Amino acid sequence: MVCLQKGNGGTIIMNERDTKWTPMKALGNVAKRIDSLGIPIFDPALPEYEDLTFSDLSNSSDKDLERFLTMYGGYNAFLQTKVADIEATVGALEASFSEGYSKASFRLSSEHEKAGKKRATKDELRGEIMERYDALVQLRRDIIEQTAELKRLRGLLETYDKAYGTVSRVITVRTKEKY
Repeated sequence: MVCLQKGNGGTIIMNERDTKWTPMKALGNVAKRIDSLGIPIFDPALPEYEDLTFSDLSNSSDKDLERFLTMYGGYNAFLQTKVADIEATVGALEASFSEGYSKASFRLSSEHEKAGKKRATKDELRGEIMERYDALVQLRRDIIEQTAELKRLRGLLETYDKAYGTVSRVITVRTKEKY
């Protein structure tokens, strides 16, 4: 993450991480953050609830169905909150990157014009910006990492949402059969 701090004269200084970034390291960081949430990747066997078996849902007692709903509903609510938090973070990072990129683009275009150089293509300009402005490179990496985390969490949320819906349908069928 890029750290911003006020320097002398009100200028903003951007400090960089000094680690080598790779997409695989980013995905590893995403996996660690998701694991740290304490929400298990969906497992029909439910190791923390050995007596609950998702594959035998239709034969579960009303009490067990209640436990399924409580567990899946809790995970679902928590994941919705995390997804919203990360969406907000990605939005802020993208806005920051876009603004910084626009400023850098303007500066470099002006430099090229003053130096009498030919106008750079969009790709050339992007390459030069990313070569010169490490803070923008770091912001872009943070966006990639947060977006990957968001996609993984949305998938996990969808899984728990579907499991909750499945339990709910079993309860609905059972309720209709009773009346």
